[in-house]
Amino acid sequence: MHVLRKIAGHASLTTTQRYLHPDVRQITAAGAALTAHLSVLRAPRSLPSPIVVAR
Repeated sequence: MHVLRKIAGHASLTTTQRYLHPDVRQITAAGAALTAHLSVLRAPRSLPSPIVVAR
């Protein structure tokens, strides 16, 4: 929150807090998006399919 205060240029943390309105749905959606992103990064990469040559 202190970083946001500095970015916004507020002298007081109380001023920054007035603009923050946490929404449980947005927080949950952001958490789900982060989880999905991290699971893709951690998922094992599949090996390419073997090439089958018919004779």
